[in-house]
Amino acid sequence: MKEIWSVHKMKVLVSISVLALISVLGWSSLNESKSDSSMQQISFIEEVQGEEVGGNNSEEIEEPEEGEVVTQEVLIDIKGHVMQPGVYRMKIGDRIIDAVEKAGGFMEGADSDKVNLAALLADEMVIIVPKEGEVIDEVVQQPVTNESDLTGNSGGLVNINTASEEELTSLTGIGPSKAKAIVDYRKENGLFKKEEDIMQVSGIGQKSFEKLRNEITVAN
Repeated sequence: MKEIWSVHKMKVLVSISVLALISVLGWSSLNESKSDSSMQQISFIEEVQGEEVGGNNSEEIEEPEEGEVVTQEVLIDIKGHVMQPGVYRMKIGDRIIDAVEKAGGFMEGADSDKVNLAALLADEMVIIVPKEGEVIDEVVQQPVTNESDLTGNSGGLVNINTASEEELTSLTGIGPSKAKAIVDYRKENGLFKKEEDIMQVSGIGQKSFEKLRNEITVAN
């Protein structure tokens, strides 16, 4: 009887041990499965978030289009008989008529015939609109060009013995009428022997010479 009870007791203990082992193994597998599932969910969330962040960045960063042209501008000063004289910012390619319109148009009594409305604007250009009967030597004052770009010059100076009327108007204080007077003087009296001789031209005195003496030469 004791032997039968011992055998039965041994079977019960083995059964309990097997059940306990199965429970432990099952619980461990379940935890591992949950852990793997959690890790997969985390990886998926990170991928989605990464795609959203990357997508947002690609939308926010806009590169300038190739061939984009930036509009260039010039500053001009328009004076005299216009409605609103002053300094105006104009576009490259605009003409004097555009500057006049920007300044409100001509005033009554303005002598528009003295102004070349079709001339192109240049940076630092000064436009003076005279009134009828008013005499102005320089209706349009062009900005001083780079000395190395001047034609008829020597060492960056304008040669008053060889320069054309157009080239002479690049000099400070020399408008079309004075440029013509210089050319006419050369034809009638010969070449200038020294720079100071330009004061012999009608309309050019000591003050005018002082302004342009560093811009002219008589060298061949």
